[in-house]
Amino acid sequence: MPTPIRAIVGRFSAGFSFRMIEQVLRDYPFEHCGIISSGTTPRYFHAIPPEHQHWFASSQIRGCEYPGVAWEKLLPLDEELIENMRECEATFMEMVTRLEWKKRVSYDTRKQWYFRHLRFWNDYITRNRINLYLSAWIPHEIPDIVIYYLCKLKKIPVVYFGISSIRDTSFIEHDWQESNIQTGERYAEFLARTPDTTDPLTIPLHERFDQRYRALIRSSGEIPPLEQQEVDVSYTKSVYRVLLRTPLKLLRFALLYLTPSGISRACSAWQWRKARRKVDAFYDAHAVEPDLNHSFVYMPLHFQPEATTVPQAGGYEDQLLVAQMMDAYLPDDVLIYVKEHPRSSGTQKRGIEFYNKFLELKKVRFMPRTFNTFVLREHCRATVTSAGTAGFEGLFRGKPVLLFGHCYYQYAPGIYRIHTSGDCREAVRAVFTEGRSPTRLQCRLFMKAMEETGVHGVTDPFCFNVSRLTEEQNADACSAAIMEELRALFGRAA
Repeated sequence: MPTPIRAIVGRFSAGFSFRMIEQVLRDYPFEHCGIISSGTTPRYFHAIPPEHQHWFASSQIRGCEYPGVAWEKLLPLDEELIENMRECEATFMEMVTRLEWKKRVSYDTRKQWYFRHLRFWNDYITRNRINLYLSAWIPHEIPDIVIYYLCKLKKIPVVYFGISSIRDTSFIEHDWQESNIQTGERYAEFLARTPDTTDPLTIPLHERFDQRYRALIRSSGEIPPLEQQEVDVSYTKSVYRVLLRTPLKLLRFALLYLTPSGISRACSAWQWRKARRKVDAFYDAHAVEPDLNHSFVYMPLHFQPEATTVPQAGGYEDQLLVAQMMDAYLPDDVLIYVKEHPRSSGTQKRGIEFYNKFLELKKVRFMPRTFNTFVLREHCRATVTSAGTAGFEGLFRGKPVLLFGHCYYQYAPGIYRIHTSGDCREAVRAVFTEGRSPTRLQCRLFMKAMEETGVHGVTDPFCFNVSRLTEEQNADACSAAIMEELRALFGRAA
């Protein structure tokens, strides 16, 4: 008999992803399920009796609200647990920045929230004998990161879907630091048995991988499907769209803004936009046209707050630390061309002080926002990133990557994973003294490894927006991948 599954299932909120879990439960019913989902109305899975499910509204627990909980009855926190969760605490404290778009959250408040989340979920996991944490994507929200680290500490399996820049392709992952390890292992197998003289195009690829490969080896570059969506819509444009589509909704919101709290919110929003314009103007004033003939590394900044820095950058969440390391160890004649992300980050993460600290570094030069990222990629000696798409794209143009983070392509050719100063010195020596760079054959083999180890489906709504799969095809592929993991972890269903 297989082990009964008692799970926490998080972020399968959208209709297309909710359907995946329903398909899994038809063949592999769970004994208990704690559901973390968006929305205000509980939505339970049909295959599990309601009394064996707990539903948590994401909007409530994100702000540390757990309605109806008798806190005095929960297991208290002890020093051993607190000390064992120090890495989680550090990550959580930074993750609260996701809630700071309009106002700052003090250190004391963050600390109180952390202990509240830690106590609740430690008690929940213990009392309900949780033996699986299944998430639609990398745990990078509140309180997901607490659940993740608790499960790791208690040796409870974690299963989630990691995304990639290949359309309709994701990867089953268990640990954000190991990331997509199965692709790395398959790539090593391919590399060991493939002669260096092999023509890359003789390595067969599925159409969507072959098309992406051919786009990546072109000097002109091609924006990946995921990034072609409009995500940074101006306030004026947002209001205009609401007016056209749902004028009554706009009227309702307008009336809300006539209340004291509404006026306060409007003033805060105006102050935020004013601060954002001031910060953007500072960056633009210090940007210079690049000298493409000068030796440089390309460092595109990440949008923040987002998973690509917290947690995926680990200790390098502050991108200034990356620039400082590069400034210290790059050859004297190599510059660092820094380009701001096209999507505006919060002013808490991108203030004038942030930019000033970059400008204090002698090798840093700010690039105009409008300058073509593919031109910078084409002329750089290497790409510097935590988990950005620019790193993956550069590999196919023979550009090594100094990777200050963890992501799906960290085991690819030409990747130098930087954890220590020694790692950085070794990477600089390999790139600038020995002239090492990835080959197209190596990149094609890595693509083949991605094809064979990936899931032909996605769970992230942002990825599904550009999917070419039907909802049914997508659900079938992702539910099959989940089932395969469950059979490996718990045995076959009865």
